[in-house]
Amino acid sequence: MAQIFLAAHVRARCLLNQTLRKGGFFMAVIQELSPHMANLIAAGEVVERPSSVAKELIENAIDAGASRITVEIENGGISYLRIADNGCGMAPEDAVTAFKRHATSKLRTESDLSAIGTLGFRGEALAAIAAVSQIDLFTKQEGTLAGVHLHLDAGHVTEHEEAGCPDGTTIIIRNLFFNTPARMKFLKKDFTEAGYILSVVQNAALSHPEIAFMLIRDGKQTFSASGDGQLKTPVFSVFGREIVGNMLEVPLFEREQLSAWGYLTKPHCARPNRTMQHFFVNGRYVKSRLMQAALEEAYKNAIITGKYPSCAIFLRIPFSLVDVNVHPAKTEVKFAMEKPVFETVYIACKNALEAGDNIPLLQAKPQPSPREDNLTNRQQELAVPRAEPPPIEQLFVPKQEPPAPHFAAEQPAVPQRPGYQPLIDCDDDDLGLELCAPPLPVRPQGVPAPERKGNFPVVEVQDTYYEQPAQFDAPAALAAAETEDPPPEADGPPEPSIFHGGARVLGECFHTYIVAEEGDGLVLIDKHAAHERMIFNRLRASAEIPSQTLVAPAVAELPAPLAAALTEGLMQVRAIGFDLEPFGAGSFAVRAVPAYLEAGDITPVLTEIADKLASNRAPEPDQLDDLIHTVSCKAAIKAGWVTGHEELQSLCERVLSDPEIRACPHGRPTVVRLTKYEIDKLFKRVNQ
Repeated sequence: MAQIFLAAHVRARCLLNQTLRKGGFFMAVIQELSPHMANLIAAGEVVERPSSVAKELIENAIDAGASRITVEIENGGISYLRIADNGCGMAPEDAVTAFKRHATSKLRTESDLSAIGTLGFRGEALAAIAAVSQIDLFTKQEGTLAGVHLHLDAGHVTEHEEAGCPDGTTIIIRNLFFNTPARMKFLKKDFTEAGYILSVVQNAALSHPEIAFMLIRDGKQTFSASGDGQLKTPVFSVFGREIVGNMLEVPLFEREQLSAWGYLTKPHCARPNRTMQHFFVNGRYVKSRLMQAALEEAYKNAIITGKYPSCAIFLRIPFSLVDVNVHPAKTEVKFAMEKPVFETVYIACKNALEAGDNIPLLQAKPQPSPREDNLTNRQQELAVPRAEPPPIEQLFVPKQEPPAPHFAAEQPAVPQRPGYQPLIDCDDDDLGLELCAPPLPVRPQGVPAPERKGNFPVVEVQDTYYEQPAQFDAPAALAAAETEDPPPEADGPPEPSIFHGGARVLGECFHTYIVAEEGDGLVLIDKHAAHERMIFNRLRASAEIPSQTLVAPAVAELPAPLAAALTEGLMQVRAIGFDLEPFGAGSFAVRAVPAYLEAGDITPVLTEIADKLASNRAPEPDQLDDLIHTVSCKAAIKAGWVTGHEELQSLCERVLSDPEIRACPHGRPTVVRLTKYEIDKLFKRVNQ
C-alpha cells in the first residue's frame, strides 16, 4: 500500500512539473533541507523514547572510561533525565563541537570502521538529542581548575560559561520532544518509560560489571550495582534471588578466536517468553537471532515446548569479524562467520547444562496451620497460641463394620495433593465447582433412603453407612477391632449412577480422563479441560468475580518490563478478582486473589498475565477474556489429581448437559466419543 501511494505521489509531482514548464514557469522540485530539519529527521532514527537517550549517554560515559555512572529520572525520563559519570570529561572547545552532526572522537580514518571497538562511533546521538530537548552540560577534565557549562535549546547553544563541577561529565535532558508534539503521543505512561530505562541500565551493568551503576527514579533508588568486577553481582541484581538460585554458570569456552561465557537457567526454570534473555558481543548489548538460536538448540529435548530459558551470554570476537554499523540504534550486528559463532555459543551452553545439576530441588517446608497461614516468622512468634488438641481417645470414631468400597476392584494408592478436598457441585448459584468436602451419609436404622437434592445424584453404597460418633473406651474399641471377624465380601460392584443424558460413569483412567458409557459408545472427558471451561464460562458471565482476601499480603516480584505492563493494566487485573498495588521496584503487594486460585500460583499467574498485557494488542474485552482464561487454567483441577466417584459423576453430568463445554479456552476438545461400531472394528467383529 505504501509503495502504491509513493508511486502515485511521484507521478503527480511529474505532471505538476510538466504543467509548470508548459506554462513558462520553472520551480525547483528538489530542495536541500535545513540543518534543523535534518537533525529532526535524524532524531527520529536515534531518539525513539527516553530510554534511547539514556542508552546513548550511558554508552558515551562508558567510552569515557567512567567507573561510576548515576542515572536519575523524573516522569519516566520525559521531563528530566540526568546522567553523571566520573570519566575523562571534555575540553571547553570540544564541548561545543560534540553537539554538531557527525562529530566524534572515536573514528579517525576510514579503516577504523572495519574494527570498531567503542560503543559509540556515529557522532549522531548528541546532535539528535539536542534537536528535540533542552540540555545542560557540565564537564571537567582531571587536573583543570574549572569546567564548562553549556545550555542548548533545540540544538542552539544559548549559554557557554565556566563552571565549578567535579571531574567527569554531567548532562541533564529536560522536556524531551517539547518541539515535536507528534512524537509525544507515541510515548507510554511514565512508569512504562521508566521500566525501559531500567532495562537499559541493567544491560549496561551486565556488560560492564567493573562499573558501579545507580538508577534513581523520582527521588528513590531503584537499582544499583557495586562495580566489584564480578559478573555474578549484576546478575543477581538483574535476575533476582529466585532465578539466580536456579542458574548455572557457563565457564569460559574458547574456540579459535572466539570465546563465550555467562549464566543460564536450568531447564525446569523456563519462562513463557524471551524477555529475560540477554546477549552481549564485545561488551555491547545486542539482539542476535543467531545467538538466540544457538542457546535454544542447546536446550533441545530438555525444555518444554513453548518455554524459553533465561540467560546472560557474552561473546568475545575480533572487531574485524563483526559489523555493528547496521542500524543507528546499534543493537543489531552482523557476523562475518556465523557458523563459528553459533558453534561457540552452542557448545559453551551445552557443556554448562550437561555439567550442572538439572534436577529440581524440592525442599520440605512445614505446613502452617490455618490460623497462622502466610504469616512471617516474627508474626508467628507473636501469634496467640492455639488451643491444646483434644485427648487421643476422642479422636476415634466407632464403627460397626468397615464401609464397602465404591468399586469392587481396589484402586491403587495415589498420593493426594496437600490440602486435598473432594470437588463437589454444591450449588448451582455458586461460581464453578465449589471446593468443599461433602459429609458422609448417616442413616439410622429404619429410616428410608434420602431423596435426590440439587442437580447431583446421591450415591448409595449397598446400605453401608457410618454411625454417629459416640463416647467409648478407646482401648476396648481397639481390642474389639482386632478380634472382629472381617465383613463378608460384596456380591458385585455397585451399579453406577445413571445421568439425565443416559450416560453412566465407569471410572477414570490415568487420573486424567473420565470414562463413561452413553448410548452406543464410550465417552472420554478431559477433566482438567472441562473444569477449566466451566470456570471460564462462569467467570465471564459473572458481573463481579468473587475474590478471597489473604491473611497477610503476598509480595510478587516481576521483571521490569512485565512490572510496567502489569502497572498499566491494573484496572483489568483488578476486574478479574485481584487486589494488588505496586510495592517497590518490580514488586506488587497482593491483598486478594480470585476465589479459586491457590496461594502458590499467585506469582506465576501474575507473570503470565503481565506477559499477555505486554504483548496483547487485542481490544480490551478480548484482553479481559484472555486474563480470565489464565485464572481459569490455574484454578481448574489438574491432570493426575485423585478424584472421587461423586466428583466424576457431577463433572460428567455437567459436561454432557452443557453444549458450551466442548472445548477448553485453548481450543483443545474436552469430550471425545468412541462408538460401539469403532470398538467392534478394533476387535474384528464387523466387516470392514
